[in-house]
Amino acid sequence: MIDPITAFSAICAGHKAIMKGVQIGRDLSSMGAAVKKYAQGEAELQVGEARKKKSRFSLVEDSAIEKHFKKEALEDMRNELRSIFQLYGKPGQWERLQAEIAAERAEQKRMLAEKARIYDRNITIAVVTGILSVATVVLYYWIEFLKGTL
Repeated sequence: MIDPITAFSAICAGHKAIMKGVQIGRDLSSMGAAVKKYAQGEAELQVGEARKKKSRFSLVEDSAIEKHFKKEALEDMRNELRSIFQLYGKPGQWERLQAEIAAERAEQKRMLAEKARIYDRNITIAVVTGILSVATVVLYYWIEFLKGTL
């Protein structure tokens, strides 16, 4: 997972590329990389926000004001894209873009959730293994102490 700043910059880069492509009359099929970058950035932000809500700790940097302004900027970019598609795009192109972004975002969220699940599982396995190892050593020395051989 990437940090929110990188995800937001990916959204901005994808937004600019899509805007330029639509203004010069390119079709969505030729802007696949830009759409993917935009959708991946949105998915990263959404997954990061969902994981942050589950977290017990929060940093001062993750203030509500900062989140609000990022959401507002994202909404402004989406509205700007919509208006550009209405002005320069072909009929139905905005709906196709939204469907493509939604599909890519869903796939990206699924992949990120799977990575997070595997990471959490690995941390749990490492912690339990460490605790069991320490407990085994302590139990061994306790038994040796009780036998009087220590």
